[in-house]
Amino acid sequence: MNRSIPPRESFKLTTGSRLHFGLFRFAPKPIMAGHAATDRSLEHPRDLQGVSDQAPWFGGLGLMIQDPATSIAFAPETKFVIQDDATGRVIEFAERWFRSAQSTQATKLVDIRSVAELPVRVSVQLSPPQHSGLGAGTQLALAVGQGLTKFFFDMELAPQELAQWVGRGLRSAIGTHGFFRGGLIVDRGKLHSQELGTLDGAFQLPDAWRVVLITRNDPSVFHGSRELQAFRDLPEIPSSSTQKLQQLAREVILPAVWANDHDAFAQAIYEYGWIAGNCFAQIQGGPFASSRAEWWVAHLRKLGFPGIGQSSWGPTLYCFAPDPDRASWLAARVSDSLQHPSESVLVTRPQVGPYQIDPL
Repeated sequence: MNRSIPPRESFKLTTGSRLHFGLFRFAPKPIMAGHAATDRSLEHPRDLQGVSDQAPWFGGLGLMIQDPATSIAFAPETKFVIQDDATGRVIEFAERWFRSAQSTQATKLVDIRSVAELPVRVSVQLSPPQHSGLGAGTQLALAVGQGLTKFFFDMELAPQELAQWVGRGLRSAIGTHGFFRGGLIVDRGKLHSQELGTLDGAFQLPDAWRVVLITRNDPSVFHGSRELQAFRDLPEIPSSSTQKLQQLAREVILPAVWANDHDAFAQAIYEYGWIAGNCFAQIQGGPFASSRAEWWVAHLRKLGFPGIGQSSWGPTLYCFAPDPDRASWLAARVSDSLQHPSESVLVTRPQVGPYQIDPL
């Protein structure tokens, strides 16, 4: 069978967003030939030599949520066409995917020499704001890569292979594993010889629980080279903090999920985020990225919703509610307190299961 001749049936691929509650630890800062680690060592920690492979790096806790969603349609075309890509990043991920596909004999596209010759139209139907703490770049990259693989080869890549093909998962693996599993993701971390962090588990939250998102149209500056610089400048997470974060995740948060104990879960999630956020205090001035975020945290906790925190670098904040009615009540109170047109509130729910592929 010539795998370069695809079935070329139109479909759309949809995935949710990723909340990141915080890393367990950072990568070590080894001294190599008398010099500090370079950007490349941070981008590709597997290349470091003489580093212990006993304790995994990064790791952490996060959650896939249903909205805001990323949805991309794939349809036959005479050449490569991108539609409605406000992010401007689809071409970047498609080019990475194409180079990877062409380097693998089993998936090589015969007689196609560049991305421009791919006979497919890629239409971005939904995409959250980039660099807002929702893992939108990773979900977009994985959706593009898996969609193109399905379209051209009628197959789907496994997590590690897909992450490699589109260049994701260099630090946290929560977004990658969440793309495939949904739910609450525990990332064990990665040894320096590994490409992608190991999945410790994916767990579904109780059906009634909801997440209230507070965000603003003011993307974080910490991405790309700025993020690499931040990780180079930050001190390593103390081992006591790592132990406390792991203890909270495995001994409090997960048991609270299994017991449908929202109160215990919410308080532990707040404590987890506070400890994890303080590990970035040198960069962002405290556990949260702005004074406005600090105000929201204090305000919502006073309203009786303790399960609030900042996702990744922000600016998105999340707050857990035990049921739809309480979530709607809270969203209304938040809406009353919005002070700028760029601020917004959204009620969503945990994503159940993996990404979806639906025919068009």
